[in-house]
Amino acid sequence: MSPIGADRTWRFSLATRIALGFLAVFMFGISALLFGLPYAYSADRSGEWMVLLTGVVTTGFGLFATFGLVAAVRTRVTLGAATLEARVIAGHSRLLVPHFREVRLPLSDIRAVERRSEIFTTLGFSTMRDALSIVTAEGERIGLFSNTLGNASTLPLDEVASAIAAASGIAVTDDGTVRAKGSGLYGAASSSWSEAPLDDTSARKARRAAIATVQFCAVLLLLTLVLRACL
Repeated sequence: MSPIGADRTWRFSLATRIALGFLAVFMFGISALLFGLPYAYSADRSGEWMVLLTGVVTTGFGLFATFGLVAAVRTRVTLGAATLEARVIAGHSRLLVPHFREVRLPLSDIRAVERRSEIFTTLGFSTMRDALSIVTAEGERIGLFSNTLGNASTLPLDEVASAIAAASGIAVTDDGTVRAKGSGLYGAASSSWSEAPLDDTSARKARRAAIATVQFCAVLLLLTLVLRACL
């Protein structure tokens, strides 16, 4: 969080933005190297298609890191003395280009500040995230942002929720755990919240599955590093 005058502003840290920028440059550098290899070794072009395909995939990861950097740079939540202003992720295109939504509300128009845990499953693997939204006096829900379990590069959801609620004279509402459909890419939060909360048993089971996914990925990464060190 960085104070700006009397306002409180939350945004992704400088370390997060530097890391995403470095990752994008690194991926594009690998892509350039792969695209140049067939010309450097023109005598044997038998494996050229595989090298070029790998370069295309690496370029895709570079673009994804670039879009993530754009999202991290532009996303912000500012709490003023009488208003809430924010620029938040509002979905993305088919090419994963992030879309943004500008929010400006008088604090007196905020009827509820709600958070929930979301379980998202893809390819059999579950991930869990916490999401934050506000509800206006007219009944419109606005998703602010979400944090993925195990991701250190996040906005302080509890702090933001508590600050907005306190400034609006209300309490934060916990809407439990749900199975969500949206991927929460770039930290997006749904503005529909139409899913019914899971019962306690199902919620605990879903959380264990999400934690197991994080542990599996960590073990896989560790094994990859060990194999590379041994070869």
